[in-house]
Amino acid sequence: PYNIPWANSLFEDNAEFGFGMMKSYKQKREQIENIMLQEPTNELYKKWLDNKDNYEITSVIKDKLSKTNFDKNLLNYIESRSVWCIGGDGWAYDIGFSGIDQVLSSNENINILVLDTEVYSNTGGQASKSTKAGAVAKFATDGKKTRKKDLFKIATDYDNVYVASICLGANPMQTIKCFKEASE
Repeated sequence: PYNIPWANSLFEDNAEFGFGMMKSYKQKREQIENIMLQEPTNELYKKWLDNKDNYEITSVIKDKLSKTNFDKNLLNYIESRSVWCIGGDGWAYDIGFSGIDQVLSSNENINILVLDTEVYSNTGGQASKSTKAGAVAKFATDGKKTRKKDLFKIATDYDNVYVASICLGANPMQTIKCFKEASE
């Protein structure tokens, strides 16, 4: 049902799954680069090599290459794309945190979106590591006793990581801006 490549994994290995998808994509693009480097006089190849991370340009190049005898198995990897790992706070703060930490420390171009509801929404709203201190939730009816794990601060400890905190309902344009900046 999606007009973009989409796959989903088990909830606990989301970061690792996305990382594997990104590595596979990167490997295919390296194959494309090797093919194109063998024909340095081909203007279309040179344009791709000079702009391989630009979606608009690589999309046009893909359309042009689809009308040639370019390897059809590699054609879908011509366009520049972003890989996103999307999951809830139960995954990000708890069961999948070690995978997120590995991805953040990898220095690879991959995006992580955490949909933080500050409770375990998937299991009925229990307090979680993302629940703020004092908050009332299932199994914390008299207020959570510990403070929220600071995933934001943990992520900013890595030099190569872009971090944003957004609220779609508060400012939809800020959300789009942050998604674009993260992708870039």
